[in-house]
Order: sequence, then structure tokens, then C-alpha cells
Amino acid sequence: FRRVLFRSAQGYFVYDSRKAGARTISHLRFGPRPITSTYLIQRANFVAVHQFGFLERYNVLENAEEGATFLLNSPYSHDEVWDHLPKPVQEEIINKHLEFYVIDAYDVAKATGMGVHINTVMQTCFFAISGVLPRDEAITKIKEAIRKTYGKRGESVVQKNFAAVDQALANLHKVVVPE
Repeated sequence: FRRVLFRSAQGYFVYDSRKAGARTISHLRFGPRPITSTYLIQRANFVAVHQFGFLERYNVLENAEEGATFLLNSPYSHDEVWDHLPKPVQEEIINKHLEFYVIDAYDVAKATGMGVHINTVMQTCFFAISGVLPRDEAITKIKEAIRKTYGKRGESVVQKNFAAVDQALANLHKVVVPE
């Protein structure tokens, strides 16, 4: 694994027109040089699914590259999630040799006083396993951003978000994928 310093980032977001149960697809690109071209991601090396129910409704892994990382927010633990995945999802994980990680982000958010707000949890997981930044540096920067963004709302809000970051790391698990 070669460490690359990512100096540039670009994001395009595709929003569903419906509110309830809608999905947002984030097309994020990172690189060592300025990113000047504009396009949506067609071959992803990282796919995150924040709603378990999307596995039944969408082909969430269709753009995943061979060997990509797949992060799933799941109500099932890392040792039982496999049995709850739809067969086509299992097949794609196996066929594409995906690295598969799971977290119950709603449980972490609830336990840390964040209610149903899972963004901090899922963002932490992304940076912890994506390699965009070294893990410790990423966590430090996330906490700096939390303090800057939520500091005006009071120290208790900041501390809840810090707890969500720490618990996200403690509850993120790699899933052993069957042969």
C-alpha cells in the first residue's frame, strides 16, 4: 500500500426529488494534483450505504471496482450481517473481491446522544478506512471541524459529536467474506 498525499478534492451530489426515503449519491474524488475535469464517478473504489433498506431497492454496488471498499450501516453485527444481505449483493461482494465493513451507525448515534443523526459516525468511518488521509490525522481534522462547526452551540454538543467519532471507531468492523 503506497501512501499518497491528497491535496485536492471534488464533490458532486445527486439528490433524489423525494424527501422521505430519498437517497443522495455523493461522487467524491481525491487526488495529489488539482482536479480540473468534471464528471460523475462511474468506477468507485469506495461505496458507502447509509440505509440498509437500499440494498433491496437499488444496485448499490454496480459501480464498485474490483477490490473496492464497501461500508454498510447495518442493524446487524459483523458476524451476522452476511446472512441478511440479499443474494445479489453477496454475489457482487464475492465476485468483485470487496473489502466489507459494517457499523450500526444509528446505535452509535443514539448511544452518544446524537439521536438519529449519523453523518458524524459515517464520515468518521469513511476517513478511518478510505486512506484519503492517515487515520489519526483524519480523526484530528474531523474533531477540529466539529469544534469549529458546533462550538457556538455549546460544549455539550461538541462532546456528543466527539463521542460519536470515538464510538464510530470502536464499533466499525471488517466483515469476513465467505469464499
